[in-house]
Amino acid sequence: MDRDDKIKRAMEDFKDYQPTEEQIEIINQFAEDYSDKSEEDIFVEIINLNEKMEAEMDPDEYEAIFEKLESIRPFLDEEQEEKLDRILKALGKK
Repeated sequence: MDRDDKIKRAMEDFKDYQPTEEQIEIINQFAEDYSDKSEEDIFVEIINLNEKMEAEMDPDEYEAIFEKLESIRPFLDEEQEEKLDRILKALGKK
């Protein structure tokens, strides 16, 4: 499956997704909170958040997050994909 096919498949998965106002507000808040942080600061935050999520979430729910992360891979450029791989490796998911 080439990249175009992966993008088409990922877009199919998201075609009916309509974020709620609350989800949009959360995304906007994340963007604001992390706009002045370095990449390393964000990396540390991701590791801390992962530990909290793993402790508090149902195992299936927790694994579903990583499946969603993988589903956006076709939309990433090479640099973004390398960053995602670095994060997943640090979290023991790759």
